[in-house]
Amino acid sequence: MYLLALWLYVILSVGFAAAADVPFVFDVVSSDVASLSSDQIDQARIASPDLAGVPTVTQAADDQVIAFPVTGGGNAPEGTTDKQVGELKRELDAAVEPENSRVHEEAVVLALKYPGDFTIDQIDSIYSYLKNGDGSKRGWGYVRDPRGVDYFNYANASLKVGDRANCVGGGDCDDFAILMSALVESIGGTTRIILARNNSTGGHAYAEVYLGRLNGTDNQVVSIVEWLKEKFNTDKIYTHIDTDTKDVWLNMDWGEDEKGNAHPGGPFYQGDLHIVLCIRDRYKKTALSPAATFQQDDTAEKPSESIVEQLPEKAKTEDSKADQPVDSAAAFCLQRGNIYNDGICTFPGGTSCDAWEFYRGNCILTGKRR
Repeated sequence: MYLLALWLYVILSVGFAAAADVPFVFDVVSSDVASLSSDQIDQARIASPDLAGVPTVTQAADDQVIAFPVTGGGNAPEGTTDKQVGELKRELDAAVEPENSRVHEEAVVLALKYPGDFTIDQIDSIYSYLKNGDGSKRGWGYVRDPRGVDYFNYANASLKVGDRANCVGGGDCDDFAILMSALVESIGGTTRIILARNNSTGGHAYAEVYLGRLNGTDNQVVSIVEWLKEKFNTDKIYTHIDTDTKDVWLNMDWGEDEKGNAHPGGPFYQGDLHIVLCIRDRYKKTALSPAATFQQDDTAEKPSESIVEQLPEKAKTEDSKADQPVDSAAAFCLQRGNIYNDGICTFPGGTSCDAWEFYRGNCILTGKRR
């Protein structure tokens, strides 16, 4: 259940750019979203019952002013704070602090649980840690701000509080979003923070991570979405898509899906206004990579005829070293959306591995950069 009156604000200035950043659900029928036009993506948003009450994202210029009632520890406003968007972004930039040694150490430890260069399973590791803890520590604990104050915890301060309370951290929704962004940014990712207003229940803040750009030839974003669906046994992954650039952002909020599970790509907070703050936007965006390896079980499927037809002739012969048909490893590579060439399996993120090592699940030690 979302908490009340955390972010409730009124736009004082006008002249926002036309919204083209729309909520989008990757569901069972959206695997071909890369081929959709901007109008078709927007129509899919309008037609989706899962997005009822979720507005398009509004992006304000740095010199525009937003005013929001200061609620702090209570549900009733205690006055109003007016801030320029640029000033608010600078405050969030300072609080996110991905270069802080404590933050960076935490992020690296979480990322090192999985191989690869900025992969979705590393992002899931960060999300799971913040939301659920790790067995020795409890997950995030909600604590209100002081009355009459909207207080941003610095990321390292949230971690220090967690150390003392035997949890991963504590604070309100904007503090959770700040720490989420800090850990993701600290391993090279790109995030943004969205402030959401709901006239009935109050307000909220949440983070998103940049997945990459959809196009007709690169299916990395779709591969990531399919991994999330399989990992969390869901057919709905919630994102924002820029209808002009096809940039895709993954929701990293703490809310649960219809099955009661909280995970990256869960449902959006409903409201009448969502304003995006693109923190650290002076740097180039970094696209997320699919999971670096797939663990193969003992009952690998037989290669389909279409896959076998893609194999080079020498991959259809016996390999005396492996004492198995080479097409098993080559087909295993191809069936998982990778490129096979001369015994090497190359993944969408650019890393590569000996095909037989990939087949056996040993690429953690043998993967190499092109």
